[in-house]
Amino acid sequence: MQAIRNFKGKLLALAAVLSLAATAVPAHAQATDGSVAKAKARGTLLVGVRNDFPPIGSVDGSGNPVGFGVDLGAAIAKELGIKPEFVAVTSRTRFPLLQQGAIDLEIGVTTPTVEREKAVDFTIPYIWDAVDLIVEKGASVKLADYAPPRKIATTQGSFVVDVIKQQLPNADLQLFQEFPEAVAALQNGRVDAVGINRASAVAFLKRDPDKLALSEDFFKDPWAIMVRKNDSDMRVTVNNILQKLWAEGAYQEMYKKHFGAEPDFYMWSPYRLQPGIEQ
Repeated sequence: MQAIRNFKGKLLALAAVLSLAATAVPAHAQATDGSVAKAKARGTLLVGVRNDFPPIGSVDGSGNPVGFGVDLGAAIAKELGIKPEFVAVTSRTRFPLLQQGAIDLEIGVTTPTVEREKAVDFTIPYIWDAVDLIVEKGASVKLADYAPPRKIATTQGSFVVDVIKQQLPNADLQLFQEFPEAVAALQNGRVDAVGINRASAVAFLKRDPDKLALSEDFFKDPWAIMVRKNDSDMRVTVNNILQKLWAEGAYQEMYKKHFGAEPDFYMWSPYRLQPGIEQ
């Protein structure tokens, strides 16, 4: 009996030591899966970017990816000391591609909703944008005027669908794979408006300024970089890089290059960057 009691005592002591050791490890270290180290060992950062959403992401005449998301992905990869490899994603494919490991992160126009956070994780917002309608020039600029029988186009899997339904529950939504298709439907008279983020809408308006116009803003939309669920290694690393690029002014230069103006938002907080980031 004494031997059994001694053995039990040793087990309890060992359990206590293991418990203390676990609590001594920082929470972020426990959650990490080494994804950044894996990318470095691979030599490339697999970046999901849009090819249908200028100026965030599109393709040039040679079929090469271009846009703010592409430049930002390249900057993040450079900070990690590796090369970027860009993978085209859409509203529908971005989540499965990330979950399957085909990309390490997605830099697009993804809003971090509560429902989406059940499946993936997000960085801090890296852009704040508005949601609008592209309409025919001279048409109403109010969302309320686009109830049925009028039709509103947008893309499959886009958060714009939820935003419109919240404010116009009976909206007749026509869903397309990509935004150029949705805008073409408006230009051809098949729909009456296109629900889209302002940043991308401006790019489409520049191509057809005589026919297209922009509605009033009806939602302020944060976009975040998407990483795999529980991948705190990649999430924390990218958060730090975003703020470092902001502190150095490199982020603002990239933003102005693609959007034509300085950001009208702040990174992390309107008061300062996250404590620990060099200002």
